[in-house]
Amino acid sequence: MRTNCPICDTPGVGDWEMEFLVPDGWTNPTLNKILMCPGCGFIFYDNDKTQADYDVYYAERYGFDGNLHVEANLLRLDDMAALITSIAKKNDLIVDFGGGREMYLTNKLNELGFAKARTVEVGDELPANIDVLVSSHVFEHIFDLRRIAGELVNKLAVDGKMVLEVPDEWQETVLPHPMPILDYHQKHINHFAPFMLDGLMETFGLNRTYQHSEALHWYYGAYYRAVYERDVARKIYTRSRKMIGAMVAERLELLDKVKGPVVVWGCGDFCLHMLTKVKLDVAYYVDRDPAFRGATIGGVPVHENVISDHPIVVMAQNQQSGILHCIEQEGLTNEIIVI
Repeated sequence: MRTNCPICDTPGVGDWEMEFLVPDGWTNPTLNKILMCPGCGFIFYDNDKTQADYDVYYAERYGFDGNLHVEANLLRLDDMAALITSIAKKNDLIVDFGGGREMYLTNKLNELGFAKARTVEVGDELPANIDVLVSSHVFEHIFDLRRIAGELVNKLAVDGKMVLEVPDEWQETVLPHPMPILDYHQKHINHFAPFMLDGLMETFGLNRTYQHSEALHWYYGAYYRAVYERDVARKIYTRSRKMIGAMVAERLELLDKVKGPVVVWGCGDFCLHMLTKVKLDVAYYVDRDPAFRGATIGGVPVHENVISDHPIVVMAQNQQSGILHCIEQEGLTNEIIVI
């Protein structure tokens, strides 16, 4: 029995049940109560089975329907492999948790030079210090969801990443759908919308750094794929500081070579930041944003048009192409210096 939410342990509520005939000797439940958590919104089955019962079913009865060999499914796994190669290093320990007997994803990663990629089935021992832990369409099957998710997180390296993919219940219930019971069948006992999977990972201190949703036309459904990491706010802060510092330093080298009086066209934030770092001899500024009409910057006027033959310095980011287009259209012959 699991009357409480597997994510936040709040008692589930609901008045919806689904019954199934079960072949003799199988360990599936005949009755599933479909509950919703009033706390986090998670949708899950309550029945009289245990994780051990589901383990027996998956070991003995599951994985023989041929879906792995559907071309569109292989393309989905190829796309997942491409995502993993973009976030992993060649010597990283990559584990495909519940990847199946075929080990398609692991074999693909091995072919791409990720020699330490391996498949570990549900219930088998996981290695420690996993750099990238992948679980594709597994979490919707796990009865003891919070316990097993916690075990996976505990096996991650300090800077390890989790790549998860589950059916997207939100898209499935919004898109036109020819399947009468959607994926509310015997095997999918957890039903995720994207925010629910994000919420589960947040309880373990992991935050989403990537997301993608797409329809599975060959399966009449949709999936949600996401990457999760620890300490994301600190990483964003540190990476932002390093990236901006490096890019500003690179452009300061260029700006430091500019000598003599110049016109600066474009008074955006990048320009105004750069001019705190370099003492540039600015004759006047040009900016056609009405906010700058009649303004001065350090006593230097801002005009709407170029009124001299001084070299024009362009430091704009988003507006750079528009400024260069204006210079061309107006037939200006000034020297152009793009920073």
